[in-house]
Amino acid sequence: MKGLTARLLHSSGVRGCAEVLILLFQGTLLAHPCAPCHAREVEGYQRNAMSHSLRTAMGEPDGEYDHTKSNTRFLVRSSRSAVYQRTQHDGQNSDYRIDYVIGSGIHASCYLARVGDHLFESPICRYPDRGYAMAPGYEENPAPGFTRPVTIECLLCHSDRPLPIPGTLNAYRTPAFSEEAISCDRCHGDPAAHLQRPVPGSIVNPAKLPAAERDSICERCHLAGAIRVLNPGKNLTDFHPGQRLESAFITYVAAAPEGANTPLRVISQSEQLAQSRCMIASKGRMWCGTCHDPHNPANDAVAYYRGRCLSCHPQPLPAAHPGRTADCLPCHMPRREAVDGGHTAFTDHRIQRRPEKESPVAPIQALRAWREPPLAWRERSRALALNYAGIRYGSAAMVSQSYQMLLALEKTFPNDPDILAALGNALLNRNQPSDAARIFERALTARHDDPSLEDDAGRAYLEAGDKPSAARHFESALKLDPLLLPDIEALLLIYRETGDKERQSALTRRVQDAMITGPRDAKR
Repeated sequence: MKGLTARLLHSSGVRGCAEVLILLFQGTLLAHPCAPCHAREVEGYQRNAMSHSLRTAMGEPDGEYDHTKSNTRFLVRSSRSAVYQRTQHDGQNSDYRIDYVIGSGIHASCYLARVGDHLFESPICRYPDRGYAMAPGYEENPAPGFTRPVTIECLLCHSDRPLPIPGTLNAYRTPAFSEEAISCDRCHGDPAAHLQRPVPGSIVNPAKLPAAERDSICERCHLAGAIRVLNPGKNLTDFHPGQRLESAFITYVAAAPEGANTPLRVISQSEQLAQSRCMIASKGRMWCGTCHDPHNPANDAVAYYRGRCLSCHPQPLPAAHPGRTADCLPCHMPRREAVDGGHTAFTDHRIQRRPEKESPVAPIQALRAWREPPLAWRERSRALALNYAGIRYGSAAMVSQSYQMLLALEKTFPNDPDILAALGNALLNRNQPSDAARIFERALTARHDDPSLEDDAGRAYLEAGDKPSAARHFESALKLDPLLLPDIEALLLIYRETGDKERQSALTRRVQDAMITGPRDAKR
């Protein structure tokens, strides 16, 4: 132990000795595979918000919140070993044990509850300046409950290693994470080779990568764009540090008119930075790591970021400009409310010369690829992006544009389930449900174990007036993923309308069983 301790303290330097000793006492460094050689970096990262992005729920402050829009009261009660939330609405109480806290708490702490083996988000979050309040998107909900599924797309940016059950929307193994908060491999990749042979080049160093590969590491979680489109046969988890994002998926952003400000969104830092004069003038040299050091968070943020600005702007400042000891950020990178951020503000990364008036939030009318995909599937990706974004943002024009492209692409990709599903949704948008149902059946032939395609087919048959076929597909979806809430609701309505009390009761029992039974194993 003495030899290891000496190595850790030597690698950390005098400045970090106290912090290292504390972490040694807590066991944090001793358990960390990177600590023997990189104790200072590990200790510094422990002070970074990313290292606290998700944790097991424990010791949350007691509190309550009244949501007047829905006449719902929320109560939070915590013990040493568990956190519970109760919703009181229309004289009924619903109690949930909170399993995980998502978010570092700097902007918000939000809550995840396991229902059966599914994760759902609580309707309330805790904000540092106002306590408990509604989670983003729940503010206008007339009956807020634990109904928002927590998908892998969300968890990939807020946790390190989620363990989803394949073929489900929001079901996870137990525990749901092999590692909770974001860890070293998020930026440096798989450490196995480096641990076996710890030499330079055996692990990813983002600063030494080409610009696109370097920036992709940050963009994975700081560039949501308007929509993401998976490449053929790929999943979101297929991107690894050292690659371009486009090896797994293509990000499309809103194509704003020349000179127009795009509204600030929570996950748009990379998009904002790309609009800045600083980034443009650097010709690719400036990147997130120019100003952010995840291994050494600034103790004095004003002085640190002022130093970063002055390192690029050493020339004398105009007489009317505040002095060189002033805080640069309030004028050049002010905190603004994000259009999708709930009750908090975020730093504007556009680095404007003078603060500009915010542009009103305008509907998304056009898209552009952040970086274009290979020519082989460029048209495919664009058609899917228009289709997905048109449906998400309610743009009939984009869905219509995608329809013509999808008809042509179907000849090139006749068995592509994503093309077929998008074409089916475009047909639903054109009020052609019977045609859509036939297309969804073809998509299911290509990918038969996809509950979302079963749901699509069920909706199409329901709109076509074929309730037996709709029920068959909704039942198939629930066999694959038993807590798909829209399918449960649709099926119960069909059984009530057709007077099938036996199936209605059977479905209710199955749902109740799925809500209380223990988590399933990952093997399916």
